[in-house]
Amino acid sequence: MDKNKIDADEFVAKFMDRGLKHLTYIHTPIKIFSLRDIAPYLKTPIPPIFFGYNLLIHITDGHFRHQLESTTYMVEAPAVMISHYGTISAIDSVDKSAQGYCILIKEQAMTSIFREQEILNIFTISPLLNLKRKDSNDLNTLLDLLYKEIYSENPYTEYYESIFKTAILKIIKLSDANKSLPRRQEIAIAFKQLVHLHVNQEKSLQFYADKLAVSVNYLNRCVSTVYKKSSKQLLMEVAIIHSQLLLLETNKTVSSIAYELDFEDPSYFSRIFKKIVGLSPLAYRKAGK
Repeated sequence: MDKNKIDADEFVAKFMDRGLKHLTYIHTPIKIFSLRDIAPYLKTPIPPIFFGYNLLIHITDGHFRHQLESTTYMVEAPAVMISHYGTISAIDSVDKSAQGYCILIKEQAMTSIFREQEILNIFTISPLLNLKRKDSNDLNTLLDLLYKEIYSENPYTEYYESIFKTAILKIIKLSDANKSLPRRQEIAIAFKQLVHLHVNQEKSLQFYADKLAVSVNYLNRCVSTVYKKSSKQLLMEVAIIHSQLLLLETNKTVSSIAYELDFEDPSYFSRIFKKIVGLSPLAYRKAGK
């Protein structure tokens, strides 16, 4: 599935109008763009993509509709939208006059800046966090500093990483996700993250249990407690979401996609797909084209 992963440059080339000379290329692992430089040029709707970054959008004015996995969010300012690496997302529509910032963070940067507990706390934040105007203004002040430093002639890594970490910790605090997590919740969240990263290569629950150093039975109990579904069901749902990419980005038949994603029966794959997505695989492909 790596061939379907979209990085920042590919996103600009594929989903934005040409002539974007005002967008300066940034070499830093944390990239920040002003929404006023992006929103007017997006060619929406943008179909589901596997974006090769963690994504944070702080919108101070305007609105947009954003799909994460199978859920669509109407994001209205002031708010924060978070999409983690490994999550498939789509952009249905964008207010062309939207204001705020879009931040892209490489996964390696996340793991080097934050402690493991902080990363788990980040994963407990709701994808959409509505803000009070004062909290939004305070967050925007931090992002103004981040933008200024990253676009300076000689960005100081330790400084902009510190600003970014402060902004994320503020979001964690505002979301009330700064508490120590119960062991079962830690395991369930880490499992879901691993599934998004490995689902196209690994379907065995034993693989994930080994990664987390727990038994399959304990993994099932953790996932059932947190997500109210079995580990296998969650894994299957993520696989269906990833199948959206194959349907849109390739000409493979529905049957070949079903087998590639380790579904033994293409008819069963189609039924599960329709239950989750709301359309049959062929109808979804037709709508996407």
